[in-house]
Amino acid sequence: MLTHTVGDVVASKKLQEIVSVPAAATAAEAAALMSEKEIGAVVVRGAGGAIEGIFTERDVLRRIVADGRDPKATRIAEVMSRNVRSVASTLTVAEALQQMVMYRYRHLLVQDGAEVKGLVSIRDLMVWFIMPDTPMAHEGRYGHILSRTQEAVRAMQSIKPGSGPRS
Repeated sequence: MLTHTVGDVVASKKLQEIVSVPAAATAAEAAALMSEKEIGAVVVRGAGGAIEGIFTERDVLRRIVADGRDPKATRIAEVMSRNVRSVASTLTVAEALQQMVMYRYRHLLVQDGAEVKGLVSIRDLMVWFIMPDTPMAHEGRYGHILSRTQEAVRAMQSIKPGSGPRS
């Protein structure tokens, strides 16, 4: 499963739309949308729909709660992460996980040229890798998930800091 692409992961997601908010939205509005959609991040769009950043659960914690800001009065443009890491849909799950671990990202924008395909989280990639892709009896499921988890851990342990892709 590590050799499948992030494009495969995007195509398999239940939520196919890219959930976004305008930069002028408040943190409370973005958090309410994230809660409603059961997602951990929203893309922030500026005038004309250009992607200006990403607002994540981590941003809520670090830039709203920890800073004592009022989420109803704080604009997303003030607290979003401006550096949105994007990857091509042809990148493998293993390569995407490597980038996420090395650069401490939890979300990657999947983009081919100017066309945005979707957003994947580290959870999306781990579920794709660990969960069985074929139905199986409950008693066999635990062993299968355990072996895939151990394989994922070994793959991530083989990543040496500084040896991954630079962008």
